[in-house]
Amino acid sequence: MDRIVDAVDRHGVRWVGLLQGKGTSASLWRVDVVESSQALAVRFVRSKQSWEDFKSGLSLTALALEALSSVTFSVPLRPVMDAVCMVSGFGYTHRTVNGLPMPERSSPDWYYKGNGKGLVAASRAIKSPCHASGAGIEIEYACVYLIDDCRNPRYIGYTLAVDFSDPVLRHAQPGLAGLSKLRNTALCHELVIAEPPRHSVVRSSIVRRGQTVWDKQSLLGLDQLMFAKSELEALLFQHEELCEPGTVHYVLLGASLSTDKDDFELQHGDIIQANSEEEGLQLSNLFEDEVVRQSCNC
Repeated sequence: MDRIVDAVDRHGVRWVGLLQGKGTSASLWRVDVVESSQALAVRFVRSKQSWEDFKSGLSLTALALEALSSVTFSVPLRPVMDAVCMVSGFGYTHRTVNGLPMPERSSPDWYYKGNGKGLVAASRAIKSPCHASGAGIEIEYACVYLIDDCRNPRYIGYTLAVDFSDPVLRHAQPGLAGLSKLRNTALCHELVIAEPPRHSVVRSSIVRRGQTVWDKQSLLGLDQLMFAKSELEALLFQHEELCEPGTVHYVLLGASLSTDKDDFELQHGDIIQANSEEEGLQLSNLFEDEVVRQSCNC
């Protein structure tokens, strides 16, 4: 199972890595003569080849796995221009949330989360704006698509995501529920070039001043969805307005872990952690409340 990472070394040089395997047994290659993972995805889509055939034609340089310890990561496939990136998600899709069964639905919710400006890498801070009423997270898989030159969505891969939102606003003013989702989305730095797993155990915790104050696990994956991935894709990409060539779409498939379901609210300085056992995908993000930051000028 191949994974793409978009890395920047200590000298500011950007390079794209290809990982095979996971953990300490993984192998790492640098993809030569490609400036970003987005550029690699464009070449892949235009090749009209399978991933395996396309990969066989790449120029790769083997690197020690330790090379990843001295780099920072960018969000995989994030375009340079935020305007050609779209983040959105589906809600009420999973059969269980926080390990508890959810009622059946005839259709999911859909919400817009903004453009590339709201994307946050796996180790960066998630920020709540001054006008926010509250702060909560949900843990989901994000599927990544590139719209090809013929206006067709081409699925590239998936990763683990933290869907940050404002549940207090959503509950207090249901008519503004869509605005409550216009918040950061944090993504794991590894993009897995495969379909999401049928099921995986995911766990998330919130650490506050060194103490774990919220910790839950649940099942995430295609078998846990009330709707097929193909149904969700068809619902979204039937709209021509969303199929401009070159646009990168990050589509959240819905949550199986939610702080809001437990009436738990984030506080400034909390550390959000999430991991998926099946693939070893992990995130750890600091939560920053801009009201607190500005009040202490920090």
